[in-house]
Amino acid sequence: GAAREAAREQGARPLLWRLDVALGRLLQAQARRDEAEQAYAAARVLIEELAGTVPDEALREEFLGRALAQIPTPRRLSPRALARLAYGGLTEREREVVGLIARGLSNRQIAEALVISERTVEAHTGHVRDKLALTSRTQVAAWAVEHGLLLGADEPPGTSGSSPSPR
Repeated sequence: GAAREAAREQGARPLLWRLDVALGRLLQAQARRDEAEQAYAAARVLIEELAGTVPDEALREEFLGRALAQIPTPRRLSPRALARLAYGGLTEREREVVGLIARGLSNRQIAEALVISERTVEAHTGHVRDKLALTSRTQVAAWAVEHGLLLGADEPPGTSGSSPSPR
């Protein structure tokens, strides 16, 4: 009836949400949860759009119920996980390092400020550059400024507004 006619008018869109669900399952099986969530989110958007084209309310609700039942409920993200998503996958410690790089500190000064080894700072800066696809400290500093990591919210205790003396 009406649902079939509406689906026909949409062309391939009725297949697309099913593909997104299948892709989400595949990614989930590969432990690629973030990518799976993106595929499921895309499927949800298509389902909602398609449902909006079904004029009969009962058919629309039936379609929504059955289609959405095929998609896992989105997982609730912790504040820490939300922050990682908001900042390119960087951990809290990597964000601290980025903020200190943006303030012009050397690896040695960062190590002293965070009470970690200089080698650990080097590892963090390498991870940051890899995750953000950046090649220099200058690019990292610019990224930090663009993303508000220089404003003080993520600064470690004792470094706010002061520069460690050079050694």
